[in-house]
Amino acid sequence: MVLEKTEFFRAVTDVKTLPQSVAEVIFSGRSNVGKSSVINALCGRKNLARTSKTPGRTRSVNVYSVVMRKWIIDLPGYGFARVSPAEKELWKQMIEECIIERESKKTVYIIIDALVGPTELDLNMADWLKDYNVDYKIVANKCDKISQPDLNEIIKKTAEIFEVGQNFVFAVSAKKNTGIDKFRADIVKFLK
Repeated sequence: MVLEKTEFFRAVTDVKTLPQSVAEVIFSGRSNVGKSSVINALCGRKNLARTSKTPGRTRSVNVYSVVMRKWIIDLPGYGFARVSPAEKELWKQMIEECIIERESKKTVYIIIDALVGPTELDLNMADWLKDYNVDYKIVANKCDKISQPDLNEIIKKTAEIFEVGQNFVFAVSAKKNTGIDKFRADIVKFLK
């Protein structure tokens, strides 16, 4: 299975309209943390997922088909996007329906900014996933701006903060493709 063959499948605001899938890799994280950029890097495609410097660009659940009924899902970001309270509530509902109500085998990758570190919102997401027994891992994006010794410390501290093993934390740079091969291998293993 190669992620390079991944294609855009559908964008929805009503998750209930999605057909059933076999497996779903779900990307979650704060607005403007680089979820779409990470998807593009993983799939080796520059414009598969739309990116923007403006927080809140992803306003729907964007589904990408890796192979038949095995998907990568890009969720709207949580946090500081400048949208109405009603739209934020819709995003919250979409995220909950996508992660909790769908029957598919799934894993969630919480994307964090390696320079900023985990925020309270990221920790809340991890706690919420634990409450519902949803598997998750952490992806520290934007690592191209960090030296290797500092990066090792970030991985260690991130694992401690989220109370997971260091093998559950991926340090990547979507911009420079650093760490993408190891991260891609983890996704392909899950989707097999």
